[in-house]
Amino acid sequence: MHPEPSLELISRQASARPNFPATLAGIWRLTWKSQLTWKKIYGILANVLGLPILCFFAFGGLASKPFYLFTVDFYLLLALPVLCLTAFGSMVRDELQEDTVCFLLTRPVKRWQFFISKYLCHLLWTQITVVLTLTAFAVAGALRNVPQIFDLMLTLLIIQFPATMAYGAISSLMGLMTRKYLVLGLIYGFVVEFGIGQIPTNINTLAMTNHLKSLMAHFGPLAEYLNRDPGNIATALTALVITSLIFAGISAFVFNIREYSTSDEMAR
Repeated sequence: MHPEPSLELISRQASARPNFPATLAGIWRLTWKSQLTWKKIYGILANVLGLPILCFFAFGGLASKPFYLFTVDFYLLLALPVLCLTAFGSMVRDELQEDTVCFLLTRPVKRWQFFISKYLCHLLWTQITVVLTLTAFAVAGALRNVPQIFDLMLTLLIIQFPATMAYGAISSLMGLMTRKYLVLGLIYGFVVEFGIGQIPTNINTLAMTNHLKSLMAHFGPLAEYLNRDPGNIATALTALVITSLIFAGISAFVFNIREYSTSDEMAR
């Protein structure tokens, strides 16, 4: 027979609360395991290799501007925001669809800590996929003898981090607001990034695209390609970081106070 646990032991176990690093580590294990399933791995390979392979076969050597078209316009300014929208917008919705969020929220973890952990883990996972994609672009560019390919890729690797932070935070709020976050994201892209971002006044600073272009213009060939003067690095980075903090904070607050019906989420 096993000895009965003491009341002191039961009380100590019941009052134990995991710290935030432990919570983050647990959510990270759940995140990468959920991403590396056979169902999703083909999509990951398509995201990582699709555009680099197309870029490699589309253009010959020394084709700098067409290569910039793929890496900057198609990938960093278009594909990356869409990738963030699908990844961060669905991070809570997927849990609701699979009816696992109720189990996770019964753990001794505050709701805002759960959300911030999900955001940080998806940020890390998205960073990994973006780094792999840009590495594939670097290989394609090197094989096609694109000038200054490694300097270009280093520039994009640095810039994509605050870009992913900002687009991820914006997308996470959209995912919490509605099940149709993809539609909302497309509306945001057309209105803010492609609409307001083109207005030649200070209001265009609301578009993250303008801050990213200001950072990219510090790399000479991209400044010529974008036809843009380099902006202030501190100003652009501050805008991206503040946007990330504001939207992530609002998202955590919304998730902390809003109740979601699993049955409604599963009834597509």
